[in-house]
Amino acid sequence: MPLKLPSVYYESHAFTVSYDLDRSLGMAVWQGRLPSADLQEAFLICSYVVDKFNLSRWLADDRKMKGFTEEDKKWIAENVAPSMIAGPLRRMAILPSEDEEQVEAIEHLIQRAGDLGDFIIKSFFDEDEALQWLMREL
Repeated sequence: MPLKLPSVYYESHAFTVSYDLDRSLGMAVWQGRLPSADLQEAFLICSYVVDKFNLSRWLADDRKMKGFTEEDKKWIAENVAPSMIAGPLRRMAILPSEDEEQVEAIEHLIQRAGDLGDFIIKSFFDEDEALQWLMREL
């Protein structure tokens, strides 16, 4: 059964962000391919929610997400990745996309980010396993 967090911050046909303050956990669930402007807005919303609620854990449910354009990858690497790495997040679990192009795009972004310090990103194929890992003591 898909994980539901108690508070929904934003919801659209292609993207939902929710959070659980008690567990310091945020989650983004992606559906399909977003036009560049919508994708950028979605990533900015994720970054804002992490900072606003000082979240230390994040679950990215990318299973239905489609690949990014080269321009989108560049924009994310320059405008979102640095603030996510420098922010309060300490763990991010990714449920990888069924779209191989999307999986490669995420791997590229992680490699491009370089040294993540004490921020750990890990992929899981099982949502329960991802949540267990996220909820371990930081």
